[in-house]
Amino acid sequence: MVIEQDESDSFKQRKGIAMDILPKYTGVPTDDEIKPKEKPWQRIPSPYIVLLLGAYFLLGYLTQLVEDELPTPLRDSDINRDTTDRVSEESSWRYLYEIMGEEPRVCGTEYHLNKTRDMKAIVDRIAVTANQNVRTDWQIVTGDYFLKSAAPFVSYYDRASNIAALLEGESGFHGNGTIGSSILVNCHYDSVPYALGASDNVIFCAAMAETLARMSKRTKKLKHNIIFLFNGAEENPLQGSHGFLQHPWSKGVTTLVNLDSAGSNGKATIFQVTDPRILSAYKAAVTRPSAQSLGEFLFSSGVIPSDTDFRIFRDFGDVHGVDIAFTKWGNLYHTRFDRPEYIRPGVLQWAGDMLLGLLTQLADRDDIGHKVPPAGAVYYDYLNWFVVWQSPALSLLVDAAAVLAALVSTAHYVWLVGPRLSTVRELAFAVAGRVAALVVGAGVAALVTLLMVATTVQLRYLSRPWLVVALYWVPYLVSAVTASHLYDSWRSRKSGLNRSIRTLQAMTATRVVLTVLLSVSMCVPSLATARYALSVPLLMTSVTSLVTSSVVRTVRLKAYQHLVLECVVSLPCVMFTMSLALRLNALLLPTVARSASANPDLVVAAVNVALAAVVSAAVSGVELLFSRRRLWLSLAGLGAAAAALALTPLEPYAASVPSVQRHYWFHTQITTYNINGEQTDQTTGVFVSRQDAYTTERVLQALKTKGIHLNTRTDFEEDCERHVYCNLPLYRTSFARNLARGLFLYTGGPTATDPPAGLALSSRSCVGDTCVYSFTMTGTAHNLITLVPSEGVTLTAWTLSSPASPSTQWGGRPLYVIFHSVATYTEPFEPFVFNVTLNMGAALSGAALRLSLHAHRLHHPHQYSAEYAALLHSMPDYFNVASILTFRNNYVF
Repeated sequence: MVIEQDESDSFKQRKGIAMDILPKYTGVPTDDEIKPKEKPWQRIPSPYIVLLLGAYFLLGYLTQLVEDELPTPLRDSDINRDTTDRVSEESSWRYLYEIMGEEPRVCGTEYHLNKTRDMKAIVDRIAVTANQNVRTDWQIVTGDYFLKSAAPFVSYYDRASNIAALLEGESGFHGNGTIGSSILVNCHYDSVPYALGASDNVIFCAAMAETLARMSKRTKKLKHNIIFLFNGAEENPLQGSHGFLQHPWSKGVTTLVNLDSAGSNGKATIFQVTDPRILSAYKAAVTRPSAQSLGEFLFSSGVIPSDTDFRIFRDFGDVHGVDIAFTKWGNLYHTRFDRPEYIRPGVLQWAGDMLLGLLTQLADRDDIGHKVPPAGAVYYDYLNWFVVWQSPALSLLVDAAAVLAALVSTAHYVWLVGPRLSTVRELAFAVAGRVAALVVGAGVAALVTLLMVATTVQLRYLSRPWLVVALYWVPYLVSAVTASHLYDSWRSRKSGLNRSIRTLQAMTATRVVLTVLLSVSMCVPSLATARYALSVPLLMTSVTSLVTSSVVRTVRLKAYQHLVLECVVSLPCVMFTMSLALRLNALLLPTVARSASANPDLVVAAVNVALAAVVSAAVSGVELLFSRRRLWLSLAGLGAAAAALALTPLEPYAASVPSVQRHYWFHTQITTYNINGEQTDQTTGVFVSRQDAYTTERVLQALKTKGIHLNTRTDFEEDCERHVYCNLPLYRTSFARNLARGLFLYTGGPTATDPPAGLALSSRSCVGDTCVYSFTMTGTAHNLITLVPSEGVTLTAWTLSSPASPSTQWGGRPLYVIFHSVATYTEPFEPFVFNVTLNMGAALSGAALRLSLHAHRLHHPHQYSAEYAALLHSMPDYFNVASILTFRNNYVF
């Protein structure tokens, strides 16, 4: 189209400010054709861009407040005693204190046994006052299983305790004594050493007890039974749930609600789903829902290195359902600060209301009467207001719809500006500009992070989570905006488009980039549960762009009016992505702090730059509405403030916050015996397992400060090549990856066990080249046994019910690992007897087996030696030391 110079201003006004049309051009105007001077109303003074960024940071804080909003706690006096549709937080607190007690409830300890009795008394008390029939049972069970994980092992449990209460529904029990259709809801009341476990997991056990008490007051039966399982051995690990699968009641379970915790506050989140029927009930029953399948991706991919009973029920019982956990305030998880005083008012109210509503809804559904095959789902909530969930197939269609909507919005932009080659060409340049800004922003953030790692302290965000904004988001945004303006200054001289159209062009280009990313991710099935983090923002921005681009093209808007329009229509999208960023950081920051990584800040930086890019994508392009005049000064000021924080060596740990440094200390005695049973070596001391980047450094610093002089060692690479698990004490196989980088303090040994921890060959019988070795183990409630057959020898069977499968390889030979636990206290501990069958090959008369016993006392502070107690007492308050007394004995048979 060619337009002559004498076109009237009224024509321009009808076309709006989209293109300040000038004399004679074909296609998009060139630099020679644009007006020599931009009008003031077509741009916003550059200092206001700092205010815009500040407004979005404030919006992030407001989003956090919306996320953290909790219901008003109800007292007993607020509701009727026999109310069945609401819970009382006051009553839930009483259950919490009664279940929790005053000490850690570590499996195998006497206190754990006492609290198991208390747990049984609670459900019995509820049963006595119930209107419906409530059956209770204390299950004590022995068994074993092979846990396939990143660090697999055989888990053997002796006398694990579970307390179960069954609220009978119409399904009840059959005439032959078998159970009818039942819903299983599971929590665990045991805890790790040196943690009261108020949130992990007494908070949910208290909610379950209150829910059981309320539901038992119903006058009408529900359609299905509900089994309330108070699991006594989850931290052991995951033994109680496996034991319950031997219970007769487990045979009627049709679906599962698993409750756990990796934090202390907020609303617990659904993060694993294999039975979408529960999602449907949850959506109908819960008024402030919390569900994110992005967590399922992080959990299943191993990014979050943890596990729950959900895995056991799924893999060993073919029981499917949902996994729900608290994730906020994860810095308290598994520390001495997991105490009731850190649980906010309203948390127990939300947990109880959620559980009561969900179970009531589930137990009256006809389709819960039978099991269904496992099925995945994609699900997320919007600011805890409502839940969206879809099957994977439907989710893929929604992702495709988001791609289609983005293509339509792109075509709409091209049509509005003018469907010509020059428009498409300039849009392609804009896409390159968006990518360039993204790369520059990420590159600058990476350089800043590397500089921080090299010159200052990592993990500073552990006690100040807001620092991730200053350390990673601000460098990314400042540099990306700068790159965007530099690129735009080059292209604007060539294209001639005004600011508003260039802004629309940049926002369209951003959607093109998102479309490419989403399209690629659609080809990766493992990303199915995480893709909504791209598809939802893309769909929302594509739809709103149809409105904003049409308005800008047809109405003469001032720059600030255009900015307000874009910010307002993008608000729902920005808050959605901010919500994802807040939740992901709440989970990520405490996790990397206990990952033992040498450079955790690199991981946090990478994730937060990605989050900043996704959050800003909804308004990426509006920066072009701001004048470039003195823009560098405004951005430099913001960057300087961030740089000052980046280079300030703030302390990452603080007992007052609380934000502690996690420690695992093994006061150990390591003894080696030869094939004749003669002792050849013994070492005593304290092994400090590496848990974060500064474990060794801070321990040595504390020793120096206190004037304590000990011989130390930090390099175990050579030992790891010559000895199984580096000849160091090992509690769980997942700790093995940190052994070589640990710290050993040479001290006196731990107080001996009675009877002494040890393993003896009881008998050896051979038929041909097949020999059966019988071993007897004595000592402690928690043990790890490793077995490595010699060259030419094959381990073919053992007395455990699990297959004789190796856990890993060591020195080219299969390594077998057995985690053994006496999960309920007995005095004295009975010896553990087990047999191993070996095919001897050529080793019939020589050494056939290398075997090590790691015997642990997990929570026995009264048995500390005076030297060790003094050493612990000398450490800083911000240390959270899980202290284990260990005897490692190495044998050759």
